[in-house]
Amino acid sequence: MSDVRVLNILGRNYSIRVTDGEEETLARAAKLLQARVKESQLRFSQASSQEALVMAALNLCVPLIQQEQRLEAAEVRLGDTLGRIRQQLAAAPGSTEPTRR
Repeated sequence: MSDVRVLNILGRNYSIRVTDGEEETLARAAKLLQARVKESQLRFSQASSQEALVMAALNLCVPLIQQEQRLEAAEVRLGDTLGRIRQQLAAAPGSTEPTRR
């Protein structure tokens, strides 16, 4: 079942529908966003609330993209390692393991 939660961000209320178990994650996300917006407002005192929000969002997106790139690189390395293991198993004496690529 989904419930509606109201979050206040920069003085505006946002009604967001969440499913069971998402409430805590949503609350943590809103708290993190609020903190980052406040940091942006302090760093860029001349920025409007909307500009501070955009800067905070960008600052939150950069680590997500970096993590995604690290994950993709790890998946490639894992695939390469798996390929080498399969080759070694196939080349082992008495192996019945078919060679896969």
